[in-house]
Amino acid sequence: MFQLLKTTVLASACALAAASALAADAKNYPGSMGVKYSGATPSYSSSAIVNPSSSSWMYVDLPAINDEDNDILISYVRVLDRHYSSDVRCSINQAYWNNSADTMYGWWGTNVYSTGSSSNSQTLSTGPLGGTGMNVHTYFSCAVPPTYSGNQSRIISYYVYEG
Repeated sequence: MFQLLKTTVLASACALAAASALAADAKNYPGSMGVKYSGATPSYSSSAIVNPSSSSWMYVDLPAINDEDNDILISYVRVLDRHYSSDVRCSINQAYWNNSADTMYGWWGTNVYSTGSSSNSQTLSTGPLGGTGMNVHTYFSCAVPPTYSGNQSRIISYYVYEG
């Protein structure tokens, strides 16, 4: 009797842990998945997307898979800001096409800025974002400053945790 109870409790605990694990989803993406939508043409290095231009900003969208019907609980972008006076900036956004209005609707997060030039990577915490659903797509939008004295700024990676 005790062995049966012990086995039942263990099986229930495993099932609960498996269900909890399925409810949350975390993904870390390389910066090279970014798509330029304006500005300088990017280069790529060690799977980061880099602004090689000495005069133009680079504007990129970073797509994220939102394959759960959950809100984004945690999100951030890892950047390398090498410009002496201009910061990298990013926001997390969600959008969807509205057929009846013939336009894009969505939720746009607040811009988050790097804290000045450094040879160390910086983590821009873009925070949580609601509004998930089957027709909604999630992406980060970032602006990367030009190269300064040969030092190139870049998007290293980005992260989304759904729960």
